[in-house]
Amino acid sequence: MSPIYHRPDLAHDMAKQLLSPGVLDQGLRSGLFLSGLRRTGKSTFLRQDLIPALENAGALVVYVDLWSDVSADPSTLIHAALRSALKELQSASGTVLSRLKRIKSLDVGGAGFTFGFEIADLGTANSVTIAQVAQEVIGQAKTDLVFIVDEVQHMLTSDAGIALMQAFKAARDAVNLTPDTPGHFIFIGTGSHRAQVVGMTVQGKNAFEGATSVDYPTLGEDYVEYVLQTLHQEGVKVIPSQPVASHAFGLLGRRPEELVRALRTLQKYQPQEADLYLPVIAATLKEAAADIEIKKIEELGDLACAVFGRVANAEVEASGLFSASALGAYSSMPHGCREAGRLLLPRGLWCPTCCRWPGLSCP
Repeated sequence: MSPIYHRPDLAHDMAKQLLSPGVLDQGLRSGLFLSGLRRTGKSTFLRQDLIPALENAGALVVYVDLWSDVSADPSTLIHAALRSALKELQSASGTVLSRLKRIKSLDVGGAGFTFGFEIADLGTANSVTIAQVAQEVIGQAKTDLVFIVDEVQHMLTSDAGIALMQAFKAARDAVNLTPDTPGHFIFIGTGSHRAQVVGMTVQGKNAFEGATSVDYPTLGEDYVEYVLQTLHQEGVKVIPSQPVASHAFGLLGRRPEELVRALRTLQKYQPQEADLYLPVIAATLKEAAADIEIKKIEELGDLACAVFGRVANAEVEASGLFSASALGAYSSMPHGCREAGRLLLPRGLWCPTCCRWPGLSCP
């Protein structure tokens, strides 16, 4: 089975909305923030579908994944990606200029771009601003510049990252508010921490307050159908029905890797048992993943478990987690995350007998 499931229609539609927004899409000029759970295909979609669609439409794209080196300051990774992109533009024989010449009929002569600053100085105290860089690049390329930051919430972990968000906002305003600009500056941030990513667009202290924030469109029935068709083509013997596979995919959080893992485990059974055992396999994998996450919280201590229980309880407002009333409630909570999990009962997330996920047998 091919490791990449492409979504060209979704990518084309998103690229069109970003580069040629209609009246209802003008808010995308302020920035687009996509949030979704980890391992649901966000980065794959960005690299394999959206970036090619943007580039085929004539845009310049700079992409950086802040999880590529979690030990590095986000600003370090971003400046490195920008320097690499600018060096590519300086190369007359580079693929970026070749594409612009072909798609945009750009005439830059026999040389590449020239800049009124030293690329190596980017990110230093004496460097030009991101706004100045964006203006020079767009002025010469005469097209849109799209800057994509994957796992954008990591920019909030350092003062330099937060300052760089302000720099991106300044670049957006400097370019997009200029009359008759030959291109626009478009910022896209994606992340797996939904609360933080959404918060970057709604809290007044953040640079991109008012930007568009949407959930990442997860894979659906068409992906499951693709997987099952591929299994048939490869001669795999134990294949579930479409409805059962779709249900299992939902149980697994619509994570492609987990679905493939479940289908691989399914091969130890007989073909006629596929629909019987796949839901059990999916539920078991889901339980194992939940246990790992619960263990992480347990290792932080009883207070972390108590806060976890309060946040997850639908009957309790999740704000004011360390107010006087909240601290009083924590002191009366049972110890241990699995016991604290009983607080989730109003949402029906835990078994009242053993504090485990629903649909699983109690010990």
